[in-house]
Amino acid sequence: MIMRNFLASLYVSIAILSIVPKVDGQSQFYAGGLSYSVNADKPIAGTALQAKSFNDSGTFEFAAFDAVPNTLKPFTVTNNVAIGIAQRLVIADKFTTYVTTGAGPSWNGPNFGWSWNAGGLIPIHVKGPWYVAPTFRFTKSSVSNGTGYQPIIGVLFGWEK
Repeated sequence: MIMRNFLASLYVSIAILSIVPKVDGQSQFYAGGLSYSVNADKPIAGTALQAKSFNDSGTFEFAAFDAVPNTLKPFTVTNNVAIGIAQRLVIADKFTTYVTTGAGPSWNGPNFGWSWNAGGLIPIHVKGPWYVAPTFRFTKSSVSNGTGYQPIIGVLFGWEK
């Protein structure tokens, strides 16, 4: 049941991430990885992200999927899909970060509700189109079994096209 819900969540997320077609001149970024959710009984969470630039101003639209474990017995996962805005901030002409905020649906087994998240991502160019991106975000869901705000620290591995 849990695996089926996770796979259904993954398929829904992929569908949401592929809705808007690429426009010429847009930059796109895709990433996925593991996160550490400090408030969860099972602290390892999964995150997938897709972002497209609006223009050269550094503003991006993004869609993110989080699978955040809530409880150990029974093992439950809250799935959050957020669509939102990310803004590039450049500090001291060298340090680039993206500040994000988004909202969307959330579900935990048969329960369905809303979620929102905010935070930041720091893309570090590795080679070619590849990046490593440390993240710090928090998420809040209406169906997370009372876990409240969940800080999530993670590392995403991604590419730009």
